[in-house]
Amino acid sequence: MGIGDVASAHGTGGSAGNTATGGAPGAGGRMGTGGRPGSGGAVSTGGVTGTGGSLGVGGGTGGSSRGGGSGGSLATGGRSGSGGALSSSYGMPCTSNRDCPSGSTCRDGSDERGDGTRLPVDDLTNDGELVISADGLTVTDTITGLVWQRDGSVAPEACLSDGGSQPCTWTQAKAYCASLVLGGVSGWRLPGAIELYSIVDVFFSRPAIDTRYFSGSPASFFWTSSSDNGPSGNSWCVDLGIGSSPMSGEVSHCDGIRCVRGSRCYPTVRFSVLDGGLVRDNLTNLVWQQQVSSTTMGWWDATSYCPSGFRLPAMRELVSIVDLTVSSGARIDQKLFPGMPSGEFWTSSRSAEIPNWAWAVNFDLLFVHQIPMDPAVAKAQQIENAGWVRCVR
Repeated sequence: MGIGDVASAHGTGGSAGNTATGGAPGAGGRMGTGGRPGSGGAVSTGGVTGTGGSLGVGGGTGGSSRGGGSGGSLATGGRSGSGGALSSSYGMPCTSNRDCPSGSTCRDGSDERGDGTRLPVDDLTNDGELVISADGLTVTDTITGLVWQRDGSVAPEACLSDGGSQPCTWTQAKAYCASLVLGGVSGWRLPGAIELYSIVDVFFSRPAIDTRYFSGSPASFFWTSSSDNGPSGNSWCVDLGIGSSPMSGEVSHCDGIRCVRGSRCYPTVRFSVLDGGLVRDNLTNLVWQQQVSSTTMGWWDATSYCPSGFRLPAMRELVSIVDLTVSSGARIDQKLFPGMPSGEFWTSSRSAEIPNWAWAVNFDLLFVHQIPMDPAVAKAQQIENAGWVRCVR
């Protein structure tokens, strides 16, 4: 099945007729004691970050749920924890390698190795982590140190062709960000795919973003700077309707633009192999099992599959080990994570839109989407509901 087929089966069109009407609670548990941003959350009129946004330890499994934004949907499950503390340099703003601690490198989303995700993911609300600038034009993420264009509602006229009837092309979208000036500040760019995905919040729906901070967010596909190294030669889009992402888009497929600015310090050596078949991500400090489950299973079985001390990853945690530089097969470092099977990988994140559906990641098609948790529902709709499990701690 090609990417277009998957989008047709599981994209926004496939779920529009469903209404969230409850659903069982998540795995339970309460938040860890840490996980709040460090200092440096204040933003000047220009939207420049302070001293960082590194986190303390913490973040167990969440038990809270919250309502949606303008879409009005309600999260059906608890928020999943994000595991260990972030590395001390994660989110530290930089302009060159001289600004970064020893063992780290200054990168932005134009370098796919620096296209990192945002943690914690599902165990906390965004309160205190996202800061609107005094002029209301930008939003600073104090965890990643990135500064975002707040309003993504209107495609700029400079991008439009045919009297505004056609969306912006990828080239036009990049040019728009490069020429953007907000609050007297320039230096904007189109975000990388996983950078943009860092502000997706699947506990909201249509749009899948926290509209208290990001105003003017249509439920549509947004351009990223990431190109597909695979055979299609397309660029990647992020669906801010329900949160499916990334997916390969044709030139005319995406129509939204939200620019970003800033670079961050990243560990020069991203992953380290540990004893016992484990891999540590030196960016997020999450520890992953190299091997996956021997068979696929339903979501409920997946939530209880992992051994003591490990758990099913939240969605953005699993997305954090996607490698967009891989051009064939599973989009992951195949030396660190050998023997990757084809198909879906379960996450602990549940749908905010469709009761008893949960999020999964397909590393071959690089598609993040919702599938039924209940085998009976899947069978009735002729949808595969079994997935693999890669445990994390």
